[in-house]
Amino acid sequence: MRKSSFDKWLMTLALVAVIAGAVWHFVKSNRVAPEQRQKQTGTESASFDAQDFHPYYVSSVSRPTNGQSEGDAGFEKLPRAKVEAWLTKHNRDATSLLTAFRALNDTNYLNEAATNFPNNPHVELAVLAHNEFPADRRKWLDLLKASSPSNSLANYLSAQDYFGNGNTDAAVQELLAATGKSQFDAYNTDNRLDSENLYSSSGDSPGETATFAMADMAQEDLPHLATFKRLAQGIRDAQQQYLNSGDTGSTANLAQMGMQFGNQIETGDSGKYLINQLVGMAIESIMLQQLNPNTSYDFLGGQTPGQVTQQNKQQKLELRQTISAFDVLRPGLTDEEIAGYYDRTKIYGEISAMKWVIQQHPPGNP
Repeated sequence: MRKSSFDKWLMTLALVAVIAGAVWHFVKSNRVAPEQRQKQTGTESASFDAQDFHPYYVSSVSRPTNGQSEGDAGFEKLPRAKVEAWLTKHNRDATSLLTAFRALNDTNYLNEAATNFPNNPHVELAVLAHNEFPADRRKWLDLLKASSPSNSLANYLSAQDYFGNGNTDAAVQELLAATGKSQFDAYNTDNRLDSENLYSSSGDSPGETATFAMADMAQEDLPHLATFKRLAQGIRDAQQQYLNSGDTGSTANLAQMGMQFGNQIETGDSGKYLINQLVGMAIESIMLQQLNPNTSYDFLGGQTPGQVTQQNKQQKLELRQTISAFDVLRPGLTDEEIAGYYDRTKIYGEISAMKWVIQQHPPGNP
């Protein structure tokens, strides 16, 4: 089967990620293959392979069990006894249950959270991210929309579901609703902070704590990116339908809504993470493909699709250069520097944090 343009774009992003090398090896940990949870809303997998996108996005970080060395088999993640003690300390509230789920990848914790806290938006979003209850997906989408009326992410997820079920008109209405909202929040940083709380309480060093927390946060982020991909494909297909009927105005309107969608992924808290910036750019590229590359559009600031596409290419080149320079320094960073890097990602974003590390290690400075 011939790959879509989006798939080709994502393969390019994978090459960018490879430049940055493997997952942090600062801590004495060993990565194991993530469990393959193949729940699907359509014909595609509900998640992407983390390694295809970003070297720090891993869905499983493990450590040796008692009496084992790094080279031994039988690695486990954070000991369950420590997680259970932490849950007791926090009265098994919604936040602690979700954090335990991310740490151990045990859906029993997610199900407990869904049963006890169905009106918590963090719980609702986690249920949707992992498609925990496929038969009741519309119910959970409506719950999220009700509990987070100002969060456009709820509308985008709902739009993808409608596209997947062939209800284009309802999907477009959700896109219209999303365009009127400035908030776009997948709770990425909140999830990281919650995981840091767990790992730091277990005696991990600051660098280890930050690394493990980043990996756990990715378990929530990566499935969303798969949904975003399907949504972009749904918008593209709708654009083609309008083009086939000669309705260029509706094609441009959909492009404008899709561009805002990509921009919201690239900016705000979501945009602090490199992978989200890259996926947002990929979505924008898809939205522009159905437009005349040499025609100026008001929603592009008077620029042509060709000009915007060229700007995206330049931005991607600059990102690649920063990643390459950072990767050279990565193996020699101390635990303190690792923790400092991750702290800055939460405030300024990954690329700014990488540039900060590069500035701390000018050429010629041993």
